[in-house]
Amino acid sequence: MAEEKNPPSPEGEGKAPQPKLRLKIRPIEENKPRERRRVITAVPAAKPGVEAAAAVEKRRVGAGRIVQDLWSGLLQSMRGWDRKVWGWIGAVVVGLVLYGVWVEWRKTVVRVKVSLDEIRLGDRPEVLVLYDFSERLAGLRRDYGRRLAPIRPQIRELERTLVLAKADAAGTSEKVRMVEGVLQEEKGKAKAVYDDYRTSVSRLWLEEAGTLDLEFDATRKKFLEEVEVRAREVGLFYHPEEDEDLQQPEIAANEYRLALYRAPPSIKMPDQFGWIEKKLREWHDFEKDWNARYKGLSSKAKELRPAAIKGLDDKSQRVGIQAKELDKFRGDAAAIAHEIAGYEERLKELRAKEEEAKGPFEEDVGAIPEAFLCERVPLSADVAEIEVRGKVAEAAPNTLRLVIRGKRNGQTAWVILPFEPVPHQKVQKEVKDSDFRPVDDWLDE
Repeated sequence: MAEEKNPPSPEGEGKAPQPKLRLKIRPIEENKPRERRRVITAVPAAKPGVEAAAAVEKRRVGAGRIVQDLWSGLLQSMRGWDRKVWGWIGAVVVGLVLYGVWVEWRKTVVRVKVSLDEIRLGDRPEVLVLYDFSERLAGLRRDYGRRLAPIRPQIRELERTLVLAKADAAGTSEKVRMVEGVLQEEKGKAKAVYDDYRTSVSRLWLEEAGTLDLEFDATRKKFLEEVEVRAREVGLFYHPEEDEDLQQPEIAANEYRLALYRAPPSIKMPDQFGWIEKKLREWHDFEKDWNARYKGLSSKAKELRPAAIKGLDDKSQRVGIQAKELDKFRGDAAAIAHEIAGYEERLKELRAKEEEAKGPFEEDVGAIPEAFLCERVPLSADVAEIEVRGKVAEAAPNTLRLVIRGKRNGQTAWVILPFEPVPHQKVQKEVKDSDFRPVDDWLDE
């Protein structure tokens, strides 16, 4: 297009200005993608009813519509990108992935794993990374040590005295047990002496006296049988007594004599009377000897009695001595038990004073984590991973501690571990029940 912008010439002001033609040159961009012209057509009027409402909803501008338009515009623009652009994008993505892998590989982590049975960690278990609090703990130990200084020596002395008293009580109980054993043994020996005496006397009367009785019965029966056989051979009218109590040699001899008075004249009376008298005399001799031997048994029984009495007296005397010893040791044991009860009562009072002197030591120790906290890491599935970064990485070497708080049998217990990360490695620490120490034990150090 031509433009008329030349000023009028000073030579001829009355003449009309001559227009000059100028051309606008537009640079032509090579490889420019062709743009398709957008043909805008009139939107037909929406039909009334449901279709009108749908058309209005479709053309309504909102967050979803904006995102949809942006996404469709981005996809439309990405379709025209060159391959070089996509190559650079791929290179950047690969670089980012490699960088992420390298960072993960070079990460420094301390992994804490707990395996506990007796310790309870509460509803929200956690691992605390604390700055070194040894000076604060030493200060608390020193302050509370001054309070406990007058009481703890008394407790230690009383505990030693109580240990010695219990040792004496154990020794006295052992003596009582030994004396009771000896006493029972002596009583057993005395009973054994008495039983031996009774057994000996019983054996004497049952065995030897029984033998004499059997001999007496056998000799008597033999006498009666010989008299009956003699009367039958001679042909006497002899009838022995049927009653066992009347079957005696003297009665049988009298019956034999009476039968001789009724004997036939052919029987020689002097010979028969002489025979029965001889037999009766032999019986009397046996009976005399038997009585002598029977009396000898009584003498033997009397001889056994003094020895038994002497043994019983000796054992009874020993039993009496042991009984006195037993009473003495039992009295000593009762006195020692009374002393032990007094010591335990006194120790209970001192321990109550000790607990009072300790005061809020546990609360003061419980305030240490908040004052020296560096990082708090929750325990998930009994494992906590502590990454060395931020404040943890900025801390000076050997100034951090790992602390886990718990309770054993209702008493507060902590585990304190040194924080020793190895650069660019994952270090694992395992915590067990034995690693926890009661907080009150720190005052004894």
